[in-house]
Amino acid sequence: MGNWVVNHWFSALVIAAWLGLNIFLFVLFFLMFDRDEKYHYTRQLLGSALAWARASAKCLNFNSMLILLPVCRNLLSFLRGTCSCCRRTMRKQLDYNLTFHKLVAYMIVLHTAIHIIAHLCNFEWYNDAQQATDESLASVLSELHQDNGLWLNPIYSNTTTPLYVAFTTIPGLTGVIITLALILMVTSSVEFIRRSYFEVFWYTHHLFVIYFVGLVIHGIA
Repeated sequence: MGNWVVNHWFSALVIAAWLGLNIFLFVLFFLMFDRDEKYHYTRQLLGSALAWARASAKCLNFNSMLILLPVCRNLLSFLRGTCSCCRRTMRKQLDYNLTFHKLVAYMIVLHTAIHIIAHLCNFEWYNDAQQATDESLASVLSELHQDNGLWLNPIYSNTTTPLYVAFTTIPGLTGVIITLALILMVTSSVEFIRRSYFEVFWYTHHLFVIYFVGLVIHGIA
């Protein structure tokens, strides 16, 4: 146990800090979207699913920012050079770059799942609010829109379905594209495929370009 602490204390510290930041970001934005008065009327339509979707999105963006750092060879070479005056144990931690890359990928998958499930609930509750005829607050809010045609409830008519919104809006379409890109990258990274069909792993991992472009457009839209 003592040797493990001596050899891996820095790696453990980095992982603890990373997990701590993920928890902090999730809790911070969950509470913001769950309690801030600015989102009061949206919460009347979506309930807590709004906070789950937004909090997971913030963590998803944070981990997407980190995912490429452990596989940047020039950055790793630079860090090894700057650590040349440090203890060998410190420099050795950089050899675990792929392990950290995988951990960040797993976290991205987790928050992607949370984000998708939350949005599926959002679509269902948007639809329920639009279909409601009881003059509840949710049904009244579904009738509100701005002069430029932007509705508080994107499902604003009986002919507007969740599937239609998912494939005809920029957030919906980019969400589908980046999810498919992520699924292909993750599934092709399993050890069996990586070892037996390395070309499949190599080429599907280049979908990260589509993933990041789609993520930026998805967030802006």
